Amino acid sequence: MAAPLTTLYFIRHGETEVNRRNCVQGRRINPPLNDRGRRQAECVGRRFQDIGVDWIVTSAAERAIETGAAIRSHHPDVPMGSFAALNELEFGDLEGRHVTAGYNDLVAKWDAGHEVDLPAPGPGGESPAACAQRAKPCIQRIVRTAVSERRRHVCIVVHSRLIQIVLAAMLDGSLESMGVYKQKKAAVNTVDIGAADGPWGFAATARDINSIAHMPGDVVSRVSSSGAQANRCKADELVCFEVDSSGVLALR
Repeated sequence: MAAPLTTLYFIRHGETEVNRRNCVQGRRINPPLNDRGRRQAECVGRRFQDIGVDWIVTSAAERAIETGAAIRSHHPDVPMGSFAALNELEFGDLEGRHVTAGYNDLVAKWDAGHEVDLPAPGPGGESPAACAQRAKPCIQRIVRTAVSERRRHVCIVVHSRLIQIVLAAMLDGSLESMGVYKQKKAAVNTVDIGAADGPWGFAATARDINSIAHMPGDVVSRVSSSGAQANRCKADELVCFEVDSSGVLALR
């Protein structure tokens, strides 16, 4: 088997306080990592300390940049850049709200009902299909640059739903398999890139999906949207993070 032209590592950012409270982040809600998230990021950094990382790419979100910086701490001479096109899907009116206040119902329509053109409610809300359209050209440019500049190991630190969308589209050619690629916080997905024609302009082969083998059990996040759904609490549905007029994120 031919060696890959490059290997992409899609990495979900570490935990934030919004994550810990099982609320939706998306693009507008932009918190930093919390203490557990910083420990998770350190584990991600150590995961790549003995790999010849050539390039670190992140979304423009603070939580992704922080996680990427933990990798760069082991590779200080490696270029690192952020791309807004890789920001998380815009969840519109659901951002900042608890996952049981509409988010889980929407995700069920996407993942089980395959309604991939259905946007999140409210102004700016995106559909998975729209998110894929903005992310795909950016991923293609990253691959072209990596291949032309012989960058063999590229870390792409982004977000859960974005990773699900990209992996489904890139590996399966359809967003209907998004639900298969659910992501734990600070998980790593390894994808080898080879030469081929096709809609992406290259062949993609997954070697590892949603791996958290680099984290000890006490560092792994203890919350999930599915767990919140199974143990619904009316009080939780009233929890809301909002960005005030000065740009400060606060719990209401």
